[in-house]
Amino acid sequence: MIRERPATPVRRTVRSVRPGLLAAAALAALAAAMPWLGVSSYARTLVYYTAYFLTLGQAWNLMSGLTGYVSFAHGALAGIGAYAAVIALNAEWPMAAALGAAAATAVLASLVIGATSLRLRGTAFTFATLFFQELVLLVVRKLRFTGGPGGIVLSEILPVWLPHVMMMVLAGGASIAVALLCRSRVGVRILAIKNDEVAAAAVGIDATRLKLVLFCASAGLAGLAGAAHGLFAASLYPDVLFSVDVSLVALAVPLIGGVATAAGPLAGAVVYVGIREVLQSIAPGLHVTIVGLLLLGVVMFMNEGVAVAIGRAAARWRGHGGRQRARAAAGDD
Repeated sequence: MIRERPATPVRRTVRSVRPGLLAAAALAALAAAMPWLGVSSYARTLVYYTAYFLTLGQAWNLMSGLTGYVSFAHGALAGIGAYAAVIALNAEWPMAAALGAAAATAVLASLVIGATSLRLRGTAFTFATLFFQELVLLVVRKLRFTGGPGGIVLSEILPVWLPHVMMMVLAGGASIAVALLCRSRVGVRILAIKNDEVAAAAVGIDATRLKLVLFCASAGLAGLAGAAHGLFAASLYPDVLFSVDVSLVALAVPLIGGVATAAGPLAGAVVYVGIREVLQSIAPGLHVTIVGLLLLGVVMFMNEGVAVAIGRAAARWRGHGGRQRARAAAGDD
């Protein structure tokens, strides 16, 4: 008789989220195949920006959503990744090396922020990351090899499908990673830090080290997203890439959709891109204000986010339908 081996924590985690993982992988694969499916360039662009903001939102979620440390640095980290990738490709580095440089440069920047700021709490940490965002913009505008205020242009002509596929892979991979992390033992430790950092430290959790590791992972993901976006845009301008608006969107997407969930940033990204597209021709530039008002409404009336609210509504609907079927069956008897 063959005994089945007991499930390890990793296996139990994968089993508990397997339907969601399969759905995320299938959706990312379908979106990645759009350039070969005859989909219009307009639709591909909408899907691309949804995936871009989804990836940035997951990067923010990985650090700030799970730990409660609100960061305004993720726009800057993405911009650093974009510049690093384009500069490396202009120096004729291989694509893999350029992407590695983008992730490594963003991680190095996060180490600088983390080493000096992660011992701060609340608004002190938030203002430290906001200061970093503005500092990076000033530095990039002054450096010669970044092109100064005029920015930099990618000299190599890349296939149109390449940044699209890269962004879909990043969005799908990031969502799957966050889903697994939230259900794992490490995720429980991280949430313990969010709920009560002093109590977490009392039971032996090294909060500072764990936060630094998360910040580095989050920065690496933001740097890769920025690198893919840099290849998509081809022309990089510091005032655009390092605008505070990018960090605000990276923060708003998971807050609107649902913090510390894998589905939240997807819902938030869809809402944000939809609002931006509708307002593009009516009132350009007003979308950030509208998103801010929407975020205020979500915090006041759906503080767990749109995705959680939709999930609960669907569960209530299924429960109501089940009760109706039970009553019908009882009446037939």
